[in-house]
Amino acid sequence: MGAPDGDLSAPSSDASQPLDAGDAGDAGDAGDAGDVGDAGDAGDAGDASDASDSAARWDIILPDVTRGEDASAPWMDRPDVVVPPPPDVVTLDRPDVVVPPAPDVVTVDRPDVVTIDRPDVVTIDRPDVVTVDRPDVVTVDRPDVVTVDRPDVVTVDRPDVVTVMDSGATGNDPVAYGGTFAARTGNFTATLRINGNPRSVRLSVPTSAGSSPPLLLLFHGTNGDGSQIMTESNAAALASAEGVIVAAPSSRWLGVGDFDHATEETYWETQRNPNPDSNEDVLLVRAILVEAQRVYNVDPSRVYVMGHSNGAFFAVFVATLLRDRVAAFSENSGGLVTCARTTSCRFRGAGTTCSTLATRSGWCNCAGPELPIPLATSGRRVPGLLTHGTNDPLVSVYYTCTLQARMLALGMPVQTTLFDGEGHAVPPNWAQLVWPFFRPLRLSP
Repeated sequence: MGAPDGDLSAPSSDASQPLDAGDAGDAGDAGDAGDVGDAGDAGDAGDASDASDSAARWDIILPDVTRGEDASAPWMDRPDVVVPPPPDVVTLDRPDVVVPPAPDVVTVDRPDVVTIDRPDVVTIDRPDVVTVDRPDVVTVDRPDVVTVDRPDVVTVDRPDVVTVMDSGATGNDPVAYGGTFAARTGNFTATLRINGNPRSVRLSVPTSAGSSPPLLLLFHGTNGDGSQIMTESNAAALASAEGVIVAAPSSRWLGVGDFDHATEETYWETQRNPNPDSNEDVLLVRAILVEAQRVYNVDPSRVYVMGHSNGAFFAVFVATLLRDRVAAFSENSGGLVTCARTTSCRFRGAGTTCSTLATRSGWCNCAGPELPIPLATSGRRVPGLLTHGTNDPLVSVYYTCTLQARMLALGMPVQTTLFDGEGHAVPPNWAQLVWPFFRPLRLSP
Protein backbone atom coordinates (compact mmCIF):
# COMPACT_ATOMS: atom_id res chain seq x y z
CA MET A 1 0.00 0.00 0.00
CA GLY A 2 1.76 3.16 -1.11
CA ALA A 3 1.63 6.86 -0.49
CA PRO A 4 0.11 9.29 -3.04
CA ASP A 5 2.15 9.75 -6.18
CA GLY A 6 3.77 12.92 -5.00
CA ASP A 7 6.08 13.55 -7.90
CA LEU A 8 3.10 13.72 -10.33
CA SER A 9 0.62 15.68 -8.30
CA ALA A 10 -2.16 17.85 -9.65
CA PRO A 11 -1.17 21.25 -11.05
CA SER A 12 -2.06 24.13 -8.83
CA SER A 13 -5.09 26.17 -9.86
CA ASP A 14 -6.32 29.67 -9.16
CA ALA A 15 -7.79 30.02 -5.65
CA SER A 16 -10.99 31.42 -7.06
CA GLN A 17 -11.76 28.17 -8.84
CA PRO A 18 -13.92 25.59 -7.00
CA LEU A 19 -12.21 22.60 -8.56
CA ASP A 20 -9.01 22.39 -6.48
CA ALA A 21 -8.54 18.78 -5.43
CA GLY A 22 -7.99 18.04 -1.75
CA ASP A 23 -5.79 15.27 -0.42
CA ALA A 24 -7.27 11.82 -0.61
CA GLY A 25 -6.05 11.00 2.89
CA ASP A 26 -4.34 7.83 4.03
CA ALA A 27 -5.54 4.96 1.93
CA GLY A 28 -4.88 2.38 4.64
CA ASP A 29 -3.87 -1.19 3.91
CA ALA A 30 -5.69 -2.79 0.98
CA GLY A 31 -6.40 -6.50 1.35
CA ASP A 32 -6.07 -8.79 -1.63
CA ALA A 33 -9.54 -9.73 -2.80
CA GLY A 34 -8.22 -12.70 -4.73
CA ASP A 35 -8.54 -13.55 -8.37
CA VAL A 36 -12.01 -13.02 -9.79
CA GLY A 37 -13.29 -14.69 -12.92
CA ASP A 38 -11.23 -15.60 -15.94
CA ALA A 39 -7.87 -13.88 -15.95
CA GLY A 40 -8.30 -13.32 -19.67
CA ASP A 41 -10.93 -10.66 -19.12
CA ALA A 42 -10.56 -7.45 -17.17
CA GLY A 43 -13.52 -7.67 -14.84
CA ASP A 44 -14.65 -8.99 -11.48
CA ALA A 45 -17.50 -11.42 -10.99
CA GLY A 46 -20.26 -10.98 -8.45
CA ASP A 47 -23.62 -12.29 -7.51
CA ALA A 48 -26.69 -10.49 -8.79
CA SER A 49 -28.51 -8.46 -6.15
CA ASP A 50 -32.02 -9.22 -5.01
CA ALA A 51 -34.15 -6.35 -6.25
CA SER A 52 -36.78 -6.93 -3.60
CA ASP A 53 -37.88 -3.38 -3.24
CA SER A 54 -39.94 -1.68 -5.91
CA ALA A 55 -40.20 1.94 -6.93
CA ALA A 56 -43.02 4.04 -5.56
CA ARG A 57 -46.02 4.94 -7.69
CA TRP A 58 -48.92 7.28 -7.13
CA ASP A 59 -52.55 6.14 -7.43
CA ILE A 60 -55.36 8.68 -7.54
CA ILE A 61 -58.99 7.55 -7.25
CA LEU A 62 -61.47 9.43 -9.39
CA PRO A 63 -64.95 8.77 -7.95
CA ASP A 64 -66.57 11.34 -10.30
CA VAL A 65 -65.43 9.61 -13.52
CA THR A 66 -67.46 6.59 -14.69
CA ARG A 67 -66.19 3.79 -16.95
CA GLY A 68 -67.83 3.46 -20.37
CA GLU A 69 -69.32 0.06 -19.71
CA ASP A 70 -71.31 1.30 -16.65
CA ALA A 71 -74.78 1.47 -18.21
CA SER A 72 -76.23 3.05 -15.05
CA ALA A 73 -74.55 6.38 -15.78
CA PRO A 74 -77.40 8.75 -16.87
CA TRP A 75 -75.00 10.89 -18.96
CA MET A 76 -73.73 8.01 -21.13
CA ASP A 77 -73.70 8.90 -24.84
CA ARG A 78 -71.85 5.88 -26.22
CA PRO A 79 -69.81 2.93 -24.81
CA ASP A 80 -66.39 4.49 -25.34
CA VAL A 81 -67.13 8.08 -24.30
CA VAL A 82 -67.92 9.19 -20.75
CA VAL A 83 -69.49 12.61 -20.28
CA PRO A 84 -69.68 13.32 -16.53
CA PRO A 85 -71.81 16.19 -15.21
CA PRO A 86 -70.33 19.71 -15.33
CA PRO A 87 -67.79 21.06 -14.60
CA ASP A 88 -65.90 17.90 -15.69
CA VAL A 89 -67.57 17.48 -19.08
CA VAL A 90 -65.58 15.51 -21.65
CA THR A 91 -66.69 15.87 -25.29
CA LEU A 92 -65.57 13.94 -28.34
CA ASP A 93 -65.02 15.83 -31.61
CA ARG A 94 -63.81 12.77 -33.50
CA PRO A 95 -62.75 9.25 -32.45
CA ASP A 96 -59.12 10.20 -31.79
CA VAL A 97 -59.49 13.66 -30.21
CA VAL A 98 -60.75 14.42 -26.71
CA VAL A 99 -61.29 18.07 -25.79
CA PRO A 100 -61.94 18.60 -22.08
CA PRO A 101 -62.73 22.10 -20.73
CA ALA A 102 -60.10 21.64 -18.01
CA PRO A 103 -56.60 20.07 -18.27
CA ASP A 104 -56.81 17.87 -15.18
CA VAL A 105 -59.13 15.00 -16.26
CA VAL A 106 -58.78 12.82 -19.37
CA THR A 107 -60.83 9.65 -19.91
CA VAL A 108 -59.95 7.15 -22.64
CA ASP A 109 -61.31 3.70 -23.48
CA ARG A 110 -57.79 2.22 -23.86
CA PRO A 111 -54.19 3.31 -23.11
CA ASP A 112 -53.01 5.43 -26.04
CA VAL A 113 -50.28 7.82 -27.05
CA VAL A 114 -51.58 11.16 -25.84
CA THR A 115 -49.89 14.37 -26.88
CA ILE A 116 -50.93 17.55 -25.08
CA ASP A 117 -50.35 20.49 -27.38
CA ARG A 118 -52.08 22.91 -25.05
CA PRO A 119 -53.83 22.38 -21.68
CA ASP A 120 -57.25 21.62 -23.21
CA VAL A 121 -56.46 19.37 -26.19
CA VAL A 122 -55.48 15.68 -26.02
CA THR A 123 -54.66 13.86 -29.26
CA ILE A 124 -54.62 10.03 -29.35
CA ASP A 125 -52.16 8.62 -31.88
CA ARG A 126 -51.43 4.99 -31.04
CA PRO A 127 -51.52 2.51 -28.11
CA ASP A 128 -49.26 2.03 -25.12
CA VAL A 129 -47.47 5.36 -24.61
CA VAL A 130 -48.53 8.68 -23.14
CA THR A 131 -46.36 11.67 -24.01
CA VAL A 132 -46.83 15.27 -22.96
CA ASP A 133 -45.18 18.18 -24.73
CA ARG A 134 -44.84 20.09 -21.47
CA PRO A 135 -44.21 18.61 -17.99
CA ASP A 136 -47.23 16.89 -16.37
CA VAL A 137 -47.50 14.10 -13.79
CA VAL A 138 -50.00 11.49 -14.95
CA THR A 139 -51.28 8.60 -12.86
CA VAL A 140 -53.75 5.80 -13.60
CA ASP A 141 -56.01 3.96 -11.16
CA ARG A 142 -57.66 1.80 -13.84
CA PRO A 143 -57.00 1.23 -17.57
CA ASP A 144 -59.43 3.85 -18.90
CA VAL A 145 -58.74 6.85 -16.65
CA VAL A 146 -55.76 9.20 -16.86
CA THR A 147 -55.46 12.11 -14.45
CA VAL A 148 -53.05 15.00 -15.03
CA ASP A 149 -52.07 16.55 -11.70
CA ARG A 150 -49.08 18.74 -12.47
CA PRO A 151 -46.39 19.16 -15.18
CA ASP A 152 -44.34 16.12 -16.26
CA VAL A 153 -44.00 13.36 -18.91
CA VAL A 154 -45.11 9.74 -18.56
CA THR A 155 -44.91 6.31 -20.15
CA VAL A 156 -47.58 3.59 -19.96
CA ASP A 157 -45.97 0.21 -19.25
CA ARG A 158 -49.24 -1.68 -19.24
CA PRO A 159 -52.87 -0.49 -19.40
CA ASP A 160 -53.22 0.25 -15.69
CA VAL A 161 -49.73 1.51 -14.81
CA VAL A 162 -48.14 4.83 -15.68
CA THR A 163 -44.54 5.48 -14.76
CA VAL A 164 -43.08 8.96 -14.47
CA MET A 165 -40.56 10.34 -16.93
CA ASP A 166 -38.80 13.58 -16.22
CA SER A 167 -38.44 16.31 -18.81
CA GLY A 168 -35.42 17.93 -17.27
CA ALA A 169 -35.29 18.54 -13.53
CA THR A 170 -31.49 18.55 -13.59
CA GLY A 171 -29.82 20.92 -16.00
CA ASN A 172 -32.90 20.83 -18.29
CA ASP A 173 -31.88 17.32 -19.40
CA PRO A 174 -34.59 15.97 -21.73
CA VAL A 175 -33.74 12.32 -21.00
CA ALA A 176 -36.78 10.01 -21.14
CA TYR A 177 -37.19 7.15 -18.70
CA GLY A 178 -39.80 5.20 -16.80
CA GLY A 179 -39.96 4.26 -13.13
CA THR A 180 -39.28 6.21 -9.96
CA PHE A 181 -37.13 6.25 -6.84
CA ALA A 182 -39.01 5.73 -3.59
CA ALA A 183 -39.33 8.84 -1.44
CA ARG A 184 -37.94 7.07 1.62
CA THR A 185 -34.72 6.45 3.53
CA GLY A 186 -32.75 3.24 3.87
CA ASN A 187 -31.02 0.77 1.54
CA PHE A 188 -33.24 -0.54 -1.25
CA THR A 189 -33.43 -1.31 -4.97
CA ALA A 190 -35.32 0.73 -7.54
CA THR A 191 -36.03 0.03 -11.21
CA LEU A 192 -35.85 2.60 -13.99
CA ARG A 193 -36.87 1.81 -17.57
CA ILE A 194 -34.48 2.94 -20.30
CA ASN A 195 -35.57 2.32 -23.91
CA GLY A 196 -38.27 0.14 -22.36
CA ASN A 197 -35.69 -2.05 -20.60
CA PRO A 198 -35.80 -2.44 -16.79
CA ARG A 199 -32.56 -1.31 -15.14
CA SER A 200 -31.78 -1.97 -11.49
CA VAL A 201 -30.35 0.74 -9.22
CA ARG A 202 -29.28 0.01 -5.64
CA LEU A 203 -29.79 3.07 -3.43
CA SER A 204 -28.59 4.18 -0.03
CA VAL A 205 -30.62 7.15 1.24
CA PRO A 206 -29.56 8.09 4.77
CA THR A 207 -31.68 9.85 7.35
CA SER A 208 -28.73 12.23 7.70
CA ALA A 209 -29.20 13.59 4.16
CA GLY A 210 -29.86 17.32 4.33
CA SER A 211 -32.16 19.43 2.19
CA SER A 212 -29.77 19.31 -0.79
CA PRO A 213 -27.38 16.35 -0.40
CA PRO A 214 -24.54 15.33 -2.74
CA LEU A 215 -24.96 12.33 -5.05
CA LEU A 216 -22.36 9.57 -5.48
CA LEU A 217 -22.66 7.03 -8.32
CA LEU A 218 -20.87 3.67 -8.01
CA PHE A 219 -20.04 1.48 -11.03
CA HIS A 220 -19.25 -2.22 -10.55
CA GLY A 221 -16.84 -4.39 -12.54
CA THR A 222 -17.55 -7.05 -15.19
CA ASN A 223 -20.27 -9.54 -14.21
CA GLY A 224 -20.94 -7.67 -10.97
CA ASP A 225 -23.98 -5.64 -9.93
CA GLY A 226 -24.93 -2.59 -7.93
CA SER A 227 -25.62 -4.45 -4.71
CA GLN A 228 -22.19 -6.09 -4.81
CA ILE A 229 -20.21 -2.86 -5.30
CA MET A 230 -22.31 -1.10 -2.66
CA THR A 231 -21.22 -3.77 -0.16
CA GLU A 232 -17.58 -4.02 -1.28
CA SER A 233 -17.04 -0.25 -1.13
CA ASN A 234 -18.79 0.17 2.25
CA ALA A 235 -20.70 3.04 0.64
CA ALA A 236 -23.78 2.73 2.88
CA ALA A 237 -21.64 3.61 5.90
CA LEU A 238 -20.31 6.64 4.03
CA ALA A 239 -23.85 7.67 3.12
CA SER A 240 -24.91 7.60 6.77
CA ALA A 241 -21.81 9.37 8.07
CA GLU A 242 -21.68 12.11 5.43
CA GLY A 243 -25.34 12.53 4.41
CA VAL A 244 -24.60 11.39 0.83
CA ILE A 245 -27.16 9.81 -1.50
CA VAL A 246 -25.44 6.78 -3.09
CA ALA A 247 -26.73 5.13 -6.28
CA ALA A 248 -25.17 1.93 -7.65
CA PRO A 249 -26.75 0.88 -10.96
CA SER A 250 -26.25 -2.53 -12.57
CA SER A 251 -24.92 -2.96 -16.10
CA ARG A 252 -26.48 -5.25 -18.70
CA TRP A 253 -25.60 -8.32 -20.73
CA LEU A 254 -23.97 -7.34 -24.03
CA GLY A 255 -23.83 -9.94 -26.77
CA VAL A 256 -20.46 -8.83 -28.17
CA GLY A 257 -17.04 -8.13 -26.72
CA ASP A 258 -15.06 -4.89 -26.75
CA PHE A 259 -11.52 -3.73 -25.96
CA ASP A 260 -12.00 -4.94 -22.37
CA HIS A 261 -13.89 -8.20 -23.06
CA ALA A 262 -13.06 -11.11 -25.37
CA THR A 263 -16.71 -12.15 -25.70
CA GLU A 264 -20.20 -11.36 -24.47
CA GLU A 265 -20.57 -10.62 -20.75
CA THR A 266 -22.36 -8.31 -18.34
CA TYR A 267 -20.49 -5.03 -18.54
CA TRP A 268 -20.77 -1.29 -19.19
CA GLU A 269 -21.01 -0.17 -22.81
CA THR A 270 -18.29 2.36 -23.64
CA GLN A 271 -16.21 2.78 -26.78
CA ARG A 272 -18.66 0.98 -29.09
CA ASN A 273 -21.19 3.79 -28.61
CA PRO A 274 -19.88 7.12 -27.27
CA ASN A 275 -23.14 8.93 -28.10
CA PRO A 276 -24.74 10.05 -24.79
CA ASP A 277 -28.15 10.27 -26.49
CA SER A 278 -28.24 6.62 -27.60
CA ASN A 279 -25.88 4.71 -25.29
CA GLU A 280 -28.35 3.02 -22.91
CA ASP A 281 -25.92 2.94 -19.99
CA VAL A 282 -25.23 6.67 -20.27
CA LEU A 283 -28.97 7.30 -20.59
CA LEU A 284 -29.37 5.35 -17.34
CA VAL A 285 -26.83 7.61 -15.62
CA ARG A 286 -28.61 10.70 -16.93
CA ALA A 287 -31.95 9.33 -15.69
CA ILE A 288 -30.45 8.68 -12.24
CA LEU A 289 -29.23 12.28 -12.03
CA VAL A 290 -32.65 13.64 -12.97
CA GLU A 291 -34.64 11.28 -10.75
CA ALA A 292 -32.36 11.79 -7.74
CA GLN A 293 -32.82 15.53 -7.95
CA ARG A 294 -36.56 15.18 -8.47
CA VAL A 295 -37.09 12.88 -5.48
CA TYR A 296 -34.22 13.75 -3.10
CA ASN A 297 -33.34 17.27 -4.26
CA VAL A 298 -29.67 16.36 -4.64
CA ASP A 299 -27.26 19.20 -5.26
CA PRO A 300 -26.55 19.21 -9.04
CA SER A 301 -23.18 20.86 -8.37
CA ARG A 302 -22.07 17.92 -6.21
CA VAL A 303 -22.41 14.83 -8.41
CA TYR A 304 -19.51 12.34 -8.24
CA VAL A 305 -18.82 9.07 -10.08
CA MET A 306 -16.46 6.24 -9.16
CA GLY A 307 -15.90 2.74 -10.52
CA HIS A 308 -13.82 -0.42 -10.20
CA SER A 309 -12.29 -2.39 -13.10
CA ASN A 310 -14.72 -2.21 -16.03
CA GLY A 311 -16.66 0.24 -13.85
CA ALA A 312 -13.47 2.32 -13.64
CA PHE A 313 -13.40 2.60 -17.42
CA PHE A 314 -17.09 3.55 -17.32
CA ALA A 315 -16.40 6.25 -14.69
CA VAL A 316 -13.82 7.81 -17.03
CA PHE A 317 -16.30 7.47 -19.92
CA VAL A 318 -19.12 9.18 -18.00
CA ALA A 319 -16.88 11.93 -16.59
CA THR A 320 -15.74 12.73 -20.14
CA LEU A 321 -19.17 12.70 -21.79
CA LEU A 322 -20.98 14.45 -18.91
CA ARG A 323 -18.13 16.72 -17.85
CA ASP A 324 -20.48 19.66 -17.30
CA ARG A 325 -22.51 17.61 -14.80
CA VAL A 326 -19.88 15.55 -12.93
CA ALA A 327 -17.92 17.44 -10.28
CA ALA A 328 -15.18 14.78 -9.96
CA PHE A 329 -14.48 11.12 -10.66
CA SER A 330 -12.41 8.28 -9.23
CA GLU A 331 -11.26 5.04 -10.86
CA ASN A 332 -9.73 1.92 -9.33
CA SER A 333 -8.02 -0.81 -11.38
CA GLY A 334 -8.91 0.81 -14.69
CA GLY A 335 -7.27 3.74 -16.41
CA LEU A 336 -6.81 4.76 -20.05
CA VAL A 337 -6.00 1.97 -22.53
CA THR A 338 -3.81 2.90 -25.50
CA CYS A 339 -3.04 -0.71 -26.42
CA ALA A 340 -5.26 -2.71 -28.78
CA ARG A 341 -6.94 -4.46 -25.82
CA THR A 342 -6.75 -4.39 -22.05
CA THR A 343 -4.95 -7.73 -22.10
CA SER A 344 -2.28 -6.42 -24.52
CA CYS A 345 -0.20 -5.13 -21.58
CA ARG A 346 0.47 -7.43 -18.60
CA PHE A 347 2.99 -5.27 -16.73
CA ARG A 348 3.21 -5.81 -12.95
CA GLY A 349 5.81 -4.21 -10.73
CA ALA A 350 6.83 -2.83 -7.37
CA GLY A 351 6.70 0.84 -6.44
CA THR A 352 4.45 3.61 -5.25
CA THR A 353 4.73 6.09 -8.13
CA CYS A 354 4.24 5.85 -11.88
CA SER A 355 7.68 7.34 -12.47
CA THR A 356 9.24 4.52 -10.43
CA LEU A 357 7.21 1.83 -12.18
CA ALA A 358 8.23 3.19 -15.58
CA THR A 359 11.82 2.19 -14.84
CA ARG A 360 10.90 -1.47 -14.19
CA SER A 361 11.43 -4.29 -16.63
CA GLY A 362 8.41 -5.09 -18.80
CA TRP A 363 6.93 -1.57 -18.77
CA CYS A 364 4.59 -1.26 -21.76
CA ASN A 365 4.78 1.39 -24.46
CA CYS A 366 1.44 1.52 -26.33
CA ALA A 367 0.53 4.49 -28.52
CA GLY A 368 -2.89 3.67 -29.98
CA PRO A 369 -6.28 5.38 -29.66
CA GLU A 370 -7.44 6.25 -26.14
CA LEU A 371 -9.97 3.76 -24.75
CA PRO A 372 -12.68 3.70 -23.48
CA ILE A 373 -12.85 7.26 -24.86
CA PRO A 374 -10.40 10.00 -25.79
CA LEU A 375 -10.18 12.54 -22.99
CA ALA A 376 -11.73 15.88 -23.87
CA THR A 377 -9.27 18.51 -25.06
CA SER A 378 -11.73 21.37 -24.60
CA GLY A 379 -14.36 22.38 -22.11
CA ARG A 380 -14.34 21.65 -18.41
CA ARG A 381 -11.52 19.51 -16.98
CA VAL A 382 -12.94 17.07 -14.44
CA PRO A 383 -10.67 16.35 -11.43
CA GLY A 384 -9.84 12.69 -10.85
CA LEU A 385 -8.52 10.44 -8.09
CA LEU A 386 -6.75 7.39 -9.57
CA THR A 387 -5.98 4.23 -7.55
CA HIS A 388 -4.51 0.88 -8.62
CA GLY A 389 -2.67 -2.15 -7.26
CA THR A 390 0.80 -2.43 -8.80
CA ASN A 391 0.56 -6.24 -9.00
CA ASP A 392 -2.83 -6.33 -10.75
CA PRO A 393 -2.89 -9.42 -13.04
CA LEU A 394 -6.10 -8.48 -14.89
CA VAL A 395 -5.81 -4.76 -15.65
CA SER A 396 -2.22 -3.51 -15.62
CA VAL A 397 -1.32 -0.53 -13.46
CA TYR A 398 0.27 0.77 -16.66
CA TYR A 399 -3.19 1.97 -17.76
CA THR A 400 -3.77 4.08 -14.65
CA CYS A 401 -0.32 5.61 -15.14
CA THR A 402 -1.24 6.31 -18.78
CA LEU A 403 -4.41 8.07 -17.58
CA GLN A 404 -2.42 10.12 -15.07
CA ALA A 405 0.07 11.23 -17.72
CA ARG A 406 -2.70 12.21 -20.16
CA MET A 407 -4.61 14.18 -17.52
CA LEU A 408 -1.48 16.08 -16.53
CA ALA A 409 -0.78 16.89 -20.18
CA LEU A 410 -4.30 18.33 -20.51
CA GLY A 411 -4.10 20.33 -17.28
CA MET A 412 -6.69 18.20 -15.51
CA PRO A 413 -6.43 18.09 -11.69
CA VAL A 414 -5.32 14.56 -10.77
CA GLN A 415 -4.19 12.68 -7.69
CA THR A 416 -2.81 9.13 -7.87
CA THR A 417 -2.42 6.52 -5.15
CA LEU A 418 -0.75 3.21 -6.03
CA PHE A 419 -1.04 0.20 -3.72
CA ASP A 420 2.37 -1.46 -3.83
CA GLY A 421 2.10 -5.22 -4.41
CA GLU A 422 -1.71 -5.32 -4.36
CA GLY A 423 -3.82 -7.03 -7.04
CA HIS A 424 -7.16 -6.52 -8.75
CA ALA A 425 -9.28 -5.65 -5.72
CA VAL A 426 -11.64 -3.03 -4.34
CA PRO A 427 -9.69 -1.29 -1.54
CA PRO A 428 -11.10 -1.74 1.98
CA ASN A 429 -13.48 1.11 2.85
CA TRP A 430 -13.07 2.37 -0.68
CA ALA A 431 -15.87 4.96 -0.42
CA GLN A 432 -14.27 6.42 2.73
CA LEU A 433 -10.90 6.51 0.95
CA VAL A 434 -12.27 8.49 -1.99
CA TRP A 435 -14.67 10.85 -0.21
CA PRO A 436 -12.05 13.30 1.20
CA PHE A 437 -11.00 13.96 -2.40
CA PHE A 438 -14.61 14.49 -3.54
CA ARG A 439 -15.88 16.50 -0.58
CA PRO A 440 -14.49 19.98 -1.43
CA LEU A 441 -15.09 19.73 -5.17
CA ARG A 442 -18.18 21.09 -6.88
CA LEU A 443 -19.27 22.57 -10.20
CA SER A 444 -19.02 26.32 -10.61
CA PRO A 445 -22.35 28.19 -10.70
